[in-house]
Amino acid sequence: MKIIYWDDLIKGENIYPQGSAISIGGFDGPHRGHERILSAVLKAARKDGIPAGIITFFRSPRSVKAGNMYAGDVSTLEMRLQKFAEQGFSFTVLIDFSADFARMKGTVFFDILIKTICIKYLAVGSDFTCGYRHDTGVGDLQRLARERGFCFDSIEQLYSARHERISSSAIRQAVEQADFALAKDLLGYPFFLDVAKIVQRTENGVWAVEKAAVTQILPQNGQYSARAYLQTGAIIPVQVKVMDTLLEVFEDTAAPIPFAAGTLIRKLEFIRKE
Repeated sequence: MKIIYWDDLIKGENIYPQGSAISIGGFDGPHRGHERILSAVLKAARKDGIPAGIITFFRSPRSVKAGNMYAGDVSTLEMRLQKFAEQGFSFTVLIDFSADFARMKGTVFFDILIKTICIKYLAVGSDFTCGYRHDTGVGDLQRLARERGFCFDSIEQLYSARHERISSSAIRQAVEQADFALAKDLLGYPFFLDVAKIVQRTENGVWAVEKAAVTQILPQNGQYSARAYLQTGAIIPVQVKVMDTLLEVFEDTAAPIPFAAGTLIRKLEFIRKE
């Protein structure tokens, strides 16, 4: 999957003159609420024989707007890009949500996309807005599609079996409250904590991870049963202790395991609170 940076895109080069099918959003997850939108983009791309793409951000714009009050992302950028590639997307445009970008009008944003990736099909959620002070919504995009000659779909949100609106906010709340079954239902797969790029200290069979280095949402302080996915490819049962400044990961006393020196964790799957 090709990665395109917004700063390069705005130089005006026509990257996909044959046209593209895209969606735009934070896609923090990605979760089941995105399935209809992403499936519609992939279907349109196959039908027209054009590349399918995602326009998204390095991190959720909420992390910039909320500052220290932001609880954390559902997934890391690496996890999101892997999902997009697995689903069959040809490219992703990554945007750094800066103060300058936040002041851009929606019409200017779409003018750049139309000129550089030649939108032929666009699908977004029914509550989609973008641009300075949310100046561009679904009605504006319907008019723009007619004027600029591309197809546009506004797609309704999904609800879970528990009648929860499927959103990244609902997933954050589920993880924070240690309701990992609900988080899995909303995501469509287990919640994973990506720690592959975070420094891990190991001593006496215990991994220590600095909490400040974790950009994802974490469950409340406490002890949890979990699975550790190691860089060796092994998956092992562990206990995770979430504290104020550290995450400690240690062998599950119900199923003792040998810890190889230098072994690191790629990701953690939380199972339940002890």
